[in-house]
Amino acid sequence: MDLKVVSMGLGRLSSVVLCIGIIFGIVFYKRLTRLHKCLVGYLALMLAVDVASVAVMMRYGTNLIILPIFSLLEMLFFLYLFNKHFLPKPNMLLLGLGLAGSLFIIAEFFQNFVFATISIRDFQPYAKVADNFIIIIMTLFFYYQKANSFCETKFTNFRLNAVILIFFTLNAIMFLPFNFFINDNTGTHFYVWTINVFLIVVFYTYLAVVIWRGGTKRI
Repeated sequence: MDLKVVSMGLGRLSSVVLCIGIIFGIVFYKRLTRLHKCLVGYLALMLAVDVASVAVMMRYGTNLIILPIFSLLEMLFFLYLFNKHFLPKPNMLLLGLGLAGSLFIIAEFFQNFVFATISIRDFQPYAKVADNFIIIIMTLFFYYQKANSFCETKFTNFRLNAVILIFFTLNAIMFLPFNFFINDNTGTHFYVWTINVFLIVVFYTYLAVVIWRGGTKRI
């Protein structure tokens, strides 16, 4: 089977999984904790970005402009998630790191899409790499904080944090050679992108399952 077809199929599947997770959130909303409701919000945000990406692609033939916007929104979401739900109190170091990351992503957006100082062939989404690494730092800080405070916490938070760490580490690896894939003529980028979309589907599926379990465990 053509990898392009597989990749497109996985892309559609990711949208389906997002919708299912959001439906779980709507059906079980009153039974969900604030953490689970926050995860529903993330899936809704990802679906909105997905729809916007398709719309821009159909209108302009490219959707690269969505990537820094997506990176900024994703990083801000996880900054809120960790400081509100994973840590006992907001951490100024992480907030400062998030502010620095936001300024970097905004600066890159203006450089690439407002002032247009870089061509498409030279495009490298450092915004997404920065987004990934800041989220990775937050997950590692979560473990560091728990190891030093010796606080008991629900196992779900540890497992969810581990999944976030693994996913964004792999995602960072995928995006580091992004410029190479844009200019690649060997077809390697289809293999890498298919793997990336598959990982996204798995990540969304896990979040949808977490939301479903959060809604059904009190029935």
